[in-house]
Amino acid sequence: MTTEVELKFFVSRDLQSDLMEWIAHQAILSASDCQLGNIYYDTDDRLLRSWRCGLRIRSQNGQREQTIKCGGQAVAGLHQRPEYTTAVNGEWPELAAFPASLWPAGTDLTQLQAALRPQFRTDFRRQAWRISPSAGTEIELAYDRGVIEANGRQAPLNELELEVVSGDPSTLFALARSLLSLGGLRLGSQSKAQRGYRLAGLTPEPEVRRMGFVPVTADMTVGSALLAVFGFALEQWQYHEQLLLETPSLAALTQVRNGVALLQQTQQFFADLLVELAPRTWQDELGWLEQSLGWLDEAQALERLASERGHYLRSLQGHDAVLAALQARQQALPSLADMQTLCLSSRYTALLLEISAWLWQVQQQVLSLGQQPLAVFACQVLEESWQELHAPEMQEPHLDEDSYLMLVGKLRRNLLAGVSFAALFDVDEQQGFRLPWLNLLRRMEELEHFAVLDALASTLPTSARLELGEWLTERIAPRLIELDQGRLQALDMVPYWRNGERLADSEPGAV
Repeated sequence: MTTEVELKFFVSRDLQSDLMEWIAHQAILSASDCQLGNIYYDTDDRLLRSWRCGLRIRSQNGQREQTIKCGGQAVAGLHQRPEYTTAVNGEWPELAAFPASLWPAGTDLTQLQAALRPQFRTDFRRQAWRISPSAGTEIELAYDRGVIEANGRQAPLNELELEVVSGDPSTLFALARSLLSLGGLRLGSQSKAQRGYRLAGLTPEPEVRRMGFVPVTADMTVGSALLAVFGFALEQWQYHEQLLLETPSLAALTQVRNGVALLQQTQQFFADLLVELAPRTWQDELGWLEQSLGWLDEAQALERLASERGHYLRSLQGHDAVLAALQARQQALPSLADMQTLCLSSRYTALLLEISAWLWQVQQQVLSLGQQPLAVFACQVLEESWQELHAPEMQEPHLDEDSYLMLVGKLRRNLLAGVSFAALFDVDEQQGFRLPWLNLLRRMEELEHFAVLDALASTLPTSARLELGEWLTERIAPRLIELDQGRLQALDMVPYWRNGERLADSEPGAV
């Protein structure tokens, strides 16, 4: 068994000539150029997929080998996963040649072997080079161009992979940084197998996913939880980045922002541990990305207000003037095409690469330094977050519109504490506690929509401006009353984490 450690880039342009020039400046140990054919196998009910395994037979120059890659992790383009490779005689896998320890207890290998079926194939040209960036270190650079085929359908394959063969894995990132200067590269977390399953219709088409809870457990340490939250945030970010590039929408871009926001907030939760680690040189660039997405709230408000040609505003006699102002403002904001361009930029890719490099550098130190039990730490973070909500301005009997608008960001950040740690606790209790706060946030965000209309009022004719002012007053006043009532009731709730005996799936005595 080996553990594959590689960085994968998706290539968005013809890289051949520029890559050859880059290669000419490297210390090349060997080079190869071949055509590879790969057939991927699984059962009809995709049992291997459910085990997070991928099984293939690769053909090269009349020789065949079978490989099974097991469940690992892919964070910010860095792939780490165990793999087993053996020779095989024909075009059908021979499962008995793999170690028996690979299979779950009770697996009937004969039955599994008989149930295997071809699922899809990949055919591509691979140009590969063994590079020695420093003494004792070898990195394989592979440039793959071809197609993925399934059920008569094809998808292009254009990827660049860097894999550690031997030596210091940190050199992987140094080479990757140099490659970024070529342009047209984007860090990817999707494997060829994942793309193949999707093309074959064996996995659902991707859709926007609301952020759930980080899958932390009561037996985790603080260090392992930090890595889990970082990984969860990056997965949320990169999943929706891919979706944004395929089917652009504000909803997908919002979830990219949510992943970035969780990454930012996580640094506050784990500040005491992080200060002991290597500097996070990517922090300023993460702030740049967050600022680059700062227009999203206004864009969402405008999209809702202008949807169905302003149906929300139909009762206004000056409806057409208001709708025209909304559309003009929409056009002045960045577009989804602009955000796609940003995701394909070298600066954006460099940010993800630096985060990935930092995580690789510190992961063992994180686990060593952060050995405290997670349950106690999580309760402390949640309690501190709860106390922030009890600031004097939150306990006033009545708040005006501006006060609620100023609290939107604070409440979003506060709810991210629950995203990080709520999975530790009883589902009914934590959901019952979070739901009123989520409802408050939605109502506060609706006030943001009204604020957008109010800001546009100055561009309207006098009659339309006055009418819109009355319309806003009629709708804002009752919502402020609802917000006051809901806020004060929510502040009186008993937090779910204060009952330490109700940790989800905890061992007796845990906490």
